[in-house]
Amino acid sequence: MTPTFPWTGIYPLYPTGSTPIIKEDGILAGPVQLHPFMGVAEMYTDNVFRTNSKRSDFFTALAPGIQAQLPLGRHIFVADYRTNLQFYHRTPSNNVQDQTASGLLEFNLASGLKLDLQGEHKLGHDPRGTALDLQNVEVNKWTTNGFTGRAEYQGGMIGTAFTAQTLRWTYLNNNQGLIRDRLSNYTGLRFSGQAFPNTSALLDFSVNQEIYDQNKNLDNAIYTVGTGARWEATGVTGGEILVGYQFLKFTNAQVNQPPPVLSQYTRNSDSAGNVYAAGRIYWIPLSGLTVTLQPYRTFQQTVVAGTTFFTATGVNLSAVRELTERMDLTVNLGYEGDKFSTPAGATAPTPPRSDTIKNAAIGLNYRAIKWIGVGLQYVFEDRTSNVSQFNYQASTAMVSVQAFF
Repeated sequence: MTPTFPWTGIYPLYPTGSTPIIKEDGILAGPVQLHPFMGVAEMYTDNVFRTNSKRSDFFTALAPGIQAQLPLGRHIFVADYRTNLQFYHRTPSNNVQDQTASGLLEFNLASGLKLDLQGEHKLGHDPRGTALDLQNVEVNKWTTNGFTGRAEYQGGMIGTAFTAQTLRWTYLNNNQGLIRDRLSNYTGLRFSGQAFPNTSALLDFSVNQEIYDQNKNLDNAIYTVGTGARWEATGVTGGEILVGYQFLKFTNAQVNQPPPVLSQYTRNSDSAGNVYAAGRIYWIPLSGLTVTLQPYRTFQQTVVAGTTFFTATGVNLSAVRELTERMDLTVNLGYEGDKFSTPAGATAPTPPRSDTIKNAAIGLNYRAIKWIGVGLQYVFEDRTSNVSQFNYQASTAMVSVQAFF
């Protein structure tokens, strides 16, 4: 239920460690370039809690933000602030006031080395209908504070990139802090080699470590290795695809944690492994038509009592058709299968919980003048689960106005 504002920028629901640098010209204030923006949407949904017992509601979304850019010779400093404020007419327990503030220093050194240093503070929530939503009266709310460093070097035929991130999660309500407060550490190393003109072979290694404050049976590290390619072989197609293997290893021997909550997080194995995939492929079959395919398969951290992780496997297909110079039509189709580890939890002892999530969206965007646009969008969602309380269908309609400078 987060609105799509294609010109002001889509609000990132989760920490990314990557501040988008706006490329268009903005408002000059001395050496600083400012990009203020604002999105306003009025929305209606027939299933506000995303449950099998429907309740409808209207809600208003506001998305003010600003980005400031200070050039420093070859380098740049970027400060970015953006929000996602939602106010529900009948169900104020769904109200959210998401905020993201980030600062980025990007160094472009003469040697060909690029260095990015970013800090980010985020106030967010677990969206309704996702595998992280436990259908409480209030949505789960949390804050994150993180730092990300990235060094990239491209020297002719060979390139390498190193990324390190540390992220502190603090949950604010619904007794989630006891289960999910943690420190996340990520390290990734990528090698690339030019195989053909405009095409590079890729080899990725990464480790993602989770250190829980109290739920110590869930301490783990996920090791991933993947290989694939990045290409822009023609003006018609391009993208990146990685396929490999992911291995989850729990850090500590299992212990009997105190009841009544932590005692539900037990394990029947100390490790798990399966296929990993990630990619983004675009195709331009006709002038003015862009089709994008995004497949993925990853381990995710648990939120369901009695489980230790789940595997998300999915694909997203989107298309943007330019109808006129100022108008475009968007279509999006999504599919995801979530397989939870055993057991399935207190409400469904066997078999393990398994969800299938499908969604379809269609939208029309019109840019009235250079800085102002309007949009219409309809979204349909369907989740089928072997735990009946998580089955739902929902429809959402939106009308929006956006301003971007």
